[in-house]
Amino acid sequence: MTDAYREIALHLPNAVEIGGALITMVEPDPGFEREYNRWYEDDHFYSGAMQGPWTFAGRRWVAPGTLRERRTAVDDSVVQPPDAGCYISTYWITRGHEEDNERWSYEAMDKALMPYPGRGFAQRTHVYTAFHRFRFGLVRDADSPMKPHLALDAPYCGLLVEVVDAPSPAGFEALEGWLRDAHLPVHLAGSDAGLVLAFTPVPFSQGRIEQPGTKAVEPPAGVGVQLCLLWFLDGDPLAGAGDGITAHHEALTAAGLGTLRFSGAFVPTHVGTDDYVDRLR
Repeated sequence: MTDAYREIALHLPNAVEIGGALITMVEPDPGFEREYNRWYEDDHFYSGAMQGPWTFAGRRWVAPGTLRERRTAVDDSVVQPPDAGCYISTYWITRGHEEDNERWSYEAMDKALMPYPGRGFAQRTHVYTAFHRFRFGLVRDADSPMKPHLALDAPYCGLLVEVVDAPSPAGFEALEGWLRDAHLPVHLAGSDAGLVLAFTPVPFSQGRIEQPGTKAVEPPAGVGVQLCLLWFLDGDPLAGAGDGITAHHEALTAAGLGTLRFSGAFVPTHVGTDDYVDRLR
């Protein structure tokens, strides 16, 4: 008889490095904001993600109405309607175990959670949800001990989420290289962000979960062309932190290598409270 726990413990690689991420932006149905927040914090954050093998960090963020009103206006936003997405959760997956983690997530959701009363939540819509692969990370301060894998446990006051599309799969490497080597280092230096991490979405390796009475998560649309940038902010976005970072949008447009599809800030949820719930609408 095999010992599944021993096999997992000895399943290499086991370096503490980001290989992938689950990034999930969700809009609770009007009138269900508090119920959604309690369900996600009390149950789903753990049962649907953190309990899974190879998920080693996670954090929830929220965008009150005042932050959503300040989102950058873009053509053909990946978030529809553009002010949707009150909550976003971010999870790090160990390098080398990305598909292992996705397989667990699919089985847990489809077989052990969604079919049971109270373990799923139908009154919500996923507006940007996908498994991602880590591409690169840039730290602002050269003498800082900060590393990408520490970001979700560090006391950052805000998160600026941006989505950028290359014009085609053939242009993805040019966009990524320019962002990594030329563009982002300039705009990160002296900014409100301690670091910026880049991810790209991947297809659902396990298919879609189709449970009666729930809204299925749509497959990611930006596979092969899209980068999701996570800027971790030292200051509070509600007080204007991060606003200066968006100056890079003009340079992005001028370069002609990519198109901004979303830019919006979030603040950390306050665990064990319903803070911000009454400020979402």
